[in-house]
Amino acid sequence: MMIWVIMGVVAVVVIGILLWPLFKTPAVSQDRAAYDMTIFQDQLKEVDRDVERGVLTPEEAEAARLEIQRRILAADKAPVETHSTDSRRKRLIAAAVVAVVVPAIAVGVYLKVGAPSLATSANQDAAREAAETAEIDKMIAQLAAKVAKDPTDADSLNLLARSYAMTGKFDDAVKAYKALVALDPNAANYAGYGEVVVYGNDGKVNKEAHDAFVKALIVDHEEPRAQYYLGLEQLDNKQPENAMAMWRFLAESSPKDAPWMAMVQEQMANASKDANLPSMAVDARHALEFIPPEERMMAKVQTAAPPAAMTARPAPAAPGQMPPETLKKVEEMVAGLATHLEANPSDYDGWLMLGRSYTVLKKYDDAKKAYDKASGLKPGDAEPKVQYMASLMGLIDPAADGPLPQNVTDAATDVLKLDPKQPDALYVSGLARAKAGDKAGARTYFTQAQAAMPADSPLKEYVDLQLRNLDAAK
Repeated sequence: MMIWVIMGVVAVVVIGILLWPLFKTPAVSQDRAAYDMTIFQDQLKEVDRDVERGVLTPEEAEAARLEIQRRILAADKAPVETHSTDSRRKRLIAAAVVAVVVPAIAVGVYLKVGAPSLATSANQDAAREAAETAEIDKMIAQLAAKVAKDPTDADSLNLLARSYAMTGKFDDAVKAYKALVALDPNAANYAGYGEVVVYGNDGKVNKEAHDAFVKALIVDHEEPRAQYYLGLEQLDNKQPENAMAMWRFLAESSPKDAPWMAMVQEQMANASKDANLPSMAVDARHALEFIPPEERMMAKVQTAAPPAAMTARPAPAAPGQMPPETLKKVEEMVAGLATHLEANPSDYDGWLMLGRSYTVLKKYDDAKKAYDKASGLKPGDAEPKVQYMASLMGLIDPAADGPLPQNVTDAATDVLKLDPKQPDALYVSGLARAKAGDKAGARTYFTQAQAAMPADSPLKEYVDLQLRNLDAAK
């Protein structure tokens, strides 16, 4: 059946989803069928490797091979297409969708939420293909509903973000990746975030994408997509020598059979033509070498600090102890940020970052001073006070008996003076009243918080829980 064919190739396609943008079409004309053949051949190799790892059974592997071979035959019969350099970025996305998206998204979402039966005919007509696409859209909607119900499910959120990206819904993909890096700020997620920003920006690396790629490399020095795109940024900025240096480092540090190797080498050749300089005349340099030290330091602090999102949730995990070496590095980075802000006291975002960084180090008095500095720069902005309130909530267990500390309730009151509909402060105010025995007041605040917060807010489930507890206590 078709569903088992799709399940058989899932491991291959997931790898393809993560790395396919590195297969960037070179400036010269390229035969589309040849490109597809390369993808399919790589998939066949991955099926063999998945059998060795025990990911696929022999029966599933055979079904996968038959499906891939069917696609190879179809690609081989397709007419030859040639393309100009100017449209190569958009065509890359289209090629990936045709080659790998339908099986990847179908199996991924199927594994998460289940699916009605898919078409079983090996020779599907156009109508059947359209029906399967509609079915995939339906399954993605089911997955989105699942994530909305449990916004802390990082695995489902990851799959949803990639599903949106592969179906061209880049705005939705960016939102999903933002939520994902807040939950799980690893290098792959940062790189994926930057990647979908590039997709939605006509293939250009803007500041948002640039920052995400830098953070990916701070977390994982070897992250290949981040290196590739930062090289592309240099090429777009008319710095082909810098791009060649980055791509040479990527090529030399990658396995010789890495799936992105051929395309990176072709990009280097294109950059060499632009610079009128042999690529071998350029020394290999890691992408981070082109990032100013201050920017690298800021990225280190950002990846070490907690996300800016509200963290005032019930039953927080007990704070762990950093290894001494890690603690020392974080302290050095925070000290560097503090020094930077002494010379640049009008850096609002920097003060917010410093406040979060001090929170990581459990230096709450210093955190308050940093947030006060930010508030002084933008007196009408509630964000510094929201983040300070979140740092205070991190010190307590909201599920414990007894009232909330006065400084927490005061912080929530200060936020609501600036923004009466701020959902996190409404939640904290409702929690304070619930602990004080004021059920009517608690219900009012929780109901207001529920109405004010977006449906995908990580805090929503806790507000709903508090309202259910109030109903049960009647």
